[in-house]
Amino acid sequence: MAKVTVKLFGVFRVDTHTPQVEMNADKLKDVFPALQEKLGALDSGLQFKDATAYINGESCKKRSRALQDGDEIWLLSPASGG
Repeated sequence: MAKVTVKLFGVFRVDTHTPQVEMNADKLKDVFPALQEKLGALDSGLQFKDATAYINGESCKKRSRALQDGDEIWLLSPASGG
């Protein structure tokens, strides 16, 4: 397992009151259930489809992307407004 830093932005940060979390994960898809377990993130369950994900500053759309020690993952909530 890789030790990674997950930074939360937008609604994810507001709802969890947490700017970042250190965790172990093998793949990007493993981050979402781990956040749910650690933070109780969002009532409906944080899922890959709910976020725009970046790994080390590059957009990532593959849930199966393998993670490496030291990776920084940014999770941005969808934009909304009126």
